[in-house]
Amino acid sequence: MFKQNSVNLVCSTLAILCAYYIEVVSVLFWFGGLLVIPAIAIWYQFKFALGNFILRLSVAILPWLVLCVIGLFWASKTEHDGQRAMNMFFFEMPLYSVAVGTVVVTVYFFFKKARLSS
Repeated sequence: MFKQNSVNLVCSTLAILCAYYIEVVSVLFWFGGLLVIPAIAIWYQFKFALGNFILRLSVAILPWLVLCVIGLFWASKTEHDGQRAMNMFFFEMPLYSVAVGTVVVTVYFFFKKARLSS
C-alpha cells in the first residue's frame, strides 16, 4: 500500500511539475483548463490510491496543494502589483479546482458507501 501510494504521489507530482515547466498550463490558464484538469486529476488520483478515505484523499490532494502553496508564496514576492495579481490568480485557479474536486470525490464516496450499505 505504501509503495503504491508513493508511486502515485511521485508520478502525479512529476506530471504536474512537467506541465508547469513546459508551460502547458499557461495555455490551459487562458481556456479555463486550470479550473477543470486538477479536479479530474484528483478523481483519478483518488481512484488509484490505496488505504482508507483520508489517506486516499491526501494522496490525491497533496501534489496540488504543494504546487499551489509554492506558487502563491512565489507570486506574493513579485514586486509589480499587476504581475503579482496575475501570478496569484494563476495559482488560485487550481486551488479552487482542488476544492471542488475534493467536494465531488467526498460526496461520491459517501453516496457510494451509503448505497452499498443499504
